[in-house]
Amino acid sequence: MTNFPYRRALIATAVVAAVSGCSSKVYQPISQGPDTSGPMIKAPKTWTLVWNDEFSGAAIDKSKWSHEENCYGGGNAERQCYTDRDVNSFVEDGKLHIVARDFQFTGPSDPEGKSRRKATLPYTSARLRTMNKGDWQYGRFEVRAKLPFGQGTWPAIWMLPTDYVYGGWAASGEIDIVEAVNLKTPTDELGAEPGKEEARIHGTLHYGREWPDNVSTAAEYHLPDHVNPADGFHTYAIEWEKNEMRWYIDDIHYATQRSDGWFSQYKEGGKIVTGEEDAPFNQRFHMILNLAIGGSWAANANEGGIDDSIFPQTMEVDYVRVYECAKDPVNGKGCATVSEDAKFVAGTPAPEIIIPGPDYATGPEFLLYGDSLDKHLRSKEYDPQFKVYVETKQAEGRGDILAIKKTGDIGNFYFESPEVNMGEWMSGGDIVFDLLVEEKDPAANLMLKVDSGWPAASDVDVEIPPLGQWREVRINFADLINNGNRFAPGAKANVEGLKNIFVIEPTGPMVLYIDNIRYEK
Repeated sequence: MTNFPYRRALIATAVVAAVSGCSSKVYQPISQGPDTSGPMIKAPKTWTLVWNDEFSGAAIDKSKWSHEENCYGGGNAERQCYTDRDVNSFVEDGKLHIVARDFQFTGPSDPEGKSRRKATLPYTSARLRTMNKGDWQYGRFEVRAKLPFGQGTWPAIWMLPTDYVYGGWAASGEIDIVEAVNLKTPTDELGAEPGKEEARIHGTLHYGREWPDNVSTAAEYHLPDHVNPADGFHTYAIEWEKNEMRWYIDDIHYATQRSDGWFSQYKEGGKIVTGEEDAPFNQRFHMILNLAIGGSWAANANEGGIDDSIFPQTMEVDYVRVYECAKDPVNGKGCATVSEDAKFVAGTPAPEIIIPGPDYATGPEFLLYGDSLDKHLRSKEYDPQFKVYVETKQAEGRGDILAIKKTGDIGNFYFESPEVNMGEWMSGGDIVFDLLVEEKDPAANLMLKVDSGWPAASDVDVEIPPLGQWREVRINFADLINNGNRFAPGAKANVEGLKNIFVIEPTGPMVLYIDNIRYEK
């Protein structure tokens, strides 16, 4: 089994719990609008119903669902305890109700709810799963639901592997059928008009290697006619077949991802290997329904924090239905409902597995990025607010450079390396790069960081050149290491086992360009 089976998309090498707790009310209370429910959906005849719950009884069916009971925080610094109490989940009027309440609770601090160590959190909610009661490989998965609203809400309808064939999260994968945060609050969508209402839904895959070397790729979608998912019931679905995943809402096919854009890499016999075929999405998964409060995404997006005026908040579920493809139940193929208008999500192909030789990361110069990235490195973003944008651009006289745009307060860009001993750079070594800042928030600063896994990180401020001017930046490596972690006093990067060997982090909105990144003696 995995060490982190419950971790979600937004954990990376930084900790954001300090800003994800409760806050005072941050905007005027909002309410549900007129009912804008989507049509009832009938699956095509090529799909055969194999499992369902219509919630037509008087209670939650324990033969189909188990409650998770813990105050673990979901691995994302969420602020709710999950309970099996009737006030947090019940069946009424033919629907499952998952209710988040403003009520302090104490419970086990581990995800399986078995630890003697306790945690106390300010909210309660519920998280139900079908693990070992409903587990499937390939098929069509439909959930008709009405989502909650308000700052700090994070409803999710999603799937995790039952057996973790390829190891811990996210090497064995995660399938998010739908997630949303802070519906009906003022949106923080890039380019949106001021005051526009948050109405996005997100469909996401998580894969790659075990955390923190995981990858995620996602598509977001707006319902037609400015309909908000919190104002009515809609049918959220995926069609999952061998080598392909498709996302739907009310039978609108809005996104597709294929296996050449996902991968699993894990240790086998002491070596990193790449999973075959469509790994990790070629094993059985189970379904999860939950309503989280706060955490590293919801509490850092839109208005920030948690608005106590909105509680209680409810995710209502009309039904859950699982189908297999009658034409090919083994591979799930031949029953697809496809629209040419759906977004194709390119994903992230499996990187080449390269074992560094004895000369890797040695002096007198170790070039991380010139016109291209060193073959041992991977460029990544820590981006819990979806506000970090990175691309390669051509610059006259320079060739390819890295362009970084950050529109929020949280997030960074970094180069991930195979774990490496950088001790030789402690004597006379510098981190050197060319920097141009095009625009910035007046209050934003710029940090350079390295780390060996949070909180073993070190950081230092970078002097920002006059806007629009290239300037070489040179930071003494030993000074950087010894400066330690400003966010975790007493901690600093382990120079003998560095993982992220170049991290650039604006502390606020900024557009910058970097080039010729290297370690130099």
